Parts: sequence; structure tokens; C-alpha cells
Amino acid sequence: MASEEQSLRSLVALFLADLAHANHSSQTLRAYATDLAQLCVFHQGPVRTITAEVLRAFFGRHATLLPATKARKQAAVARFLAWTEQQDLLEANPMRKIERVKLDPPQPRGMERGKIERILEVIPAKCLRDRLFSRLLLETGLRVSEGLSLYVEDLDLSLDNEHLTVTGKGGKRRTILLDDPPLVHQLRAYLKRMGYKHGPLFRAEKNGRGGPLRYQSMQERWDRYCSQAGIACTLHQLRHSHATELINGGVSLPTIRKRLGHKNLQTTLRYAEQLDETADAEIRT
Repeated sequence: MASEEQSLRSLVALFLADLAHANHSSQTLRAYATDLAQLCVFHQGPVRTITAEVLRAFFGRHATLLPATKARKQAAVARFLAWTEQQDLLEANPMRKIERVKLDPPQPRGMERGKIERILEVIPAKCLRDRLFSRLLLETGLRVSEGLSLYVEDLDLSLDNEHLTVTGKGGKRRTILLDDPPLVHQLRAYLKRMGYKHGPLFRAEKNGRGGPLRYQSMQERWDRYCSQAGIACTLHQLRHSHATELINGGVSLPTIRKRLGHKNLQTTLRYAEQLDETADAEIRT
């Protein structure tokens, strides 16, 4: 356990090391390191002397930053102080007395199908895995993590009843109908070509003996395809695009909520900003 005599900088270093050991993303580690370094410069005393007044003064120095940036700084400090409290270096976390920056919920940003298809066209035909993975996200609305965690055993390609079972957030399982014939054909061709009978559907090694494909690896490959197509798009936007297409196709919100694996309908409602022509057609009906 870290001692109370350690400097604030050394405690921050230990905290970041714990986060790295817990497999937090490099992006999170860099952001936290930057924000906490600023705290160390601002406050020279030991961690036990950090009070709510100290924090208000620190955050006050960054009052002109964008709300998202201010919220991130608060999150970094709050996480660090919670960690020090767990290490018995603080009796109480002073961040509990600080009003947190309130952010508007992010609006889903779907991408026009035509643009997505242009990205898919640049994926080489020999890259069956990448072509299938991208198409799967677009046609089912799976989260990237859900797609990467799929096993061959999660697929049921029975004729006219093709579906898959996926584990979503909170370990909740749901079944998704595979209602796009070209996607089903691509899945069958992929399994036949790769010879997979069980195990991860998307694998890291070319010889097929590796473990599941990592998120970062797939994101880097997708970024490269987007660059080649000259279109800015994230893998997660494929999920947004699928949801938007369902909304504009007249599919009910409860059905979309179930397909996407949202915990509550309020999350699904973010997609309900319909195209003008879709709303006009519904009113006419």
C-alpha cells in the first residue's frame, strides 16, 4: 500500500500503473496523465491536503475550456481521488462536494449508406474477415465489441431462420435475426473458406489458430480503409447507421431497442429524429 508520505506525483504514477494493469486504453491513460500532471503542478502538498476548496480553485483555472474537456478533467481527478481513498490515504473524497459538469447526451451520428458502401468497396476481396465484419455491423447494428466476441457456436444458419446470439452489455444475451440475404451468403462463404467449426468467428492470425481479433487492430484496419476511400467514419457509426435506417423504415422503437440491446427506450429515442420525407409519409398514411 502506498504511504501517506509519498508525493502527489508518485501517487499519480502508481494510480496510472494500476489503470494500465487493469487494461484501460492508452487514450484514457494519456488523458488522465495530462490532467493529473496539471493537478500536481497546481497543488504542491500531499494528497491528504486536497480539499473541495483546492479542487474548485483548480477547476476554476480551466473554466474557459469546452464542457467535454472540463468533464474529462473532473473525471480524471475523481477517479484518482477515489483510488487514493481506497488506499486509505484519504478519509473522504472531496470530489463528492464538487458539482459535476453536465453534458448533453451525445447524438448518434449515422452515415449515409452510399458512403459506407464506398468504404466497403476498397476492402480487398481477399480480406474476407474484414469485409464480413464491417458488413455484419452495418446490417445488424452490433456493437464493435459484440461482433468481436462472436463465436461460430453463436450462429444458426438454418435455412429461412438465420440468426445469431450475442452477449451485450451487462452479460445480457439477445438473439438477432439475420434478415439480409447477401450478409447470410457472405457468412456461409466465409465459414466454408476458413473451415471454422467452432471458436472465435473473427480471429487475429491469418492461419486461423489465433484468439479473437482485438478492437484496436480492427479499428486501425477500418481507419485505413476509410482513408483510402476518402471518407471519415468510425466503426461505431455503422451501428448508428443501422439504427437510423430502421427508424426511417418505420420499425417501432421497442423493436429497435431489442435489436440494439439498449437497456431502456430512452437511449433508443435518440435515433428518433426522422428524415422529413419519412415523417411526411407517416402523416399522409
